[in-house]
Amino acid sequence: MFLGAFVMQAQQPVNKSKNNCSCSFSSINQIGLVAGEQNESFVLQSVNGLKYKTWMVGAGVGIDGYRYRSIPVFFQLRKEFPVKGDAIFLYNDIGTNYPWLKSNQKMWRGGEFNPGIYYDGGIGYKVSLRRHALVFSSGFSLKKLSEDVPSFSCPFMPGTCQEGRDTYYYSLKRISFKVGLHL
Repeated sequence: MFLGAFVMQAQQPVNKSKNNCSCSFSSINQIGLVAGEQNESFVLQSVNGLKYKTWMVGAGVGIDGYRYRSIPVFFQLRKEFPVKGDAIFLYNDIGTNYPWLKSNQKMWRGGEFNPGIYYDGGIGYKVSLRRHALVFSSGFSLKKLSEDVPSFSCPFMPGTCQEGRDTYYYSLKRISFKVGLHL
């Protein structure tokens, strides 16, 4: 008991008004358009993470409807450069793109789609409102998927057919334009 009382008296008072970290929660929700050689399509994204001064790091998820609908899951790193209450920012997203095909996107040949790399990077402008901000961005986006399709070969005569698998790789390069709300 004597030791407990001695330790309790040795503690320093806690200063609750001082915050050692200027970290805060940040959420960015966006809708946009991606365009490439396969026409254009919509994207939806939500990125949530921590903001420290002019840096933000977060995890994001989205829906990407370009050519083959998919769900990108990614990490984002964002750097802001303040400009008179607003900010110019650079962002980089890297992650995995999971296929989520519509029924009309599934081929008659019985292929199976596999996840691939997802990347999105670019520049944007943040317009500050009272407690939130509008964000506008433009960049380059890469979405990769692969498809395994059963194949059959009968090299010499019927009855000697062999089953195999052909793999098709899709590397979809696009330009992205997004608008959203930064909470």
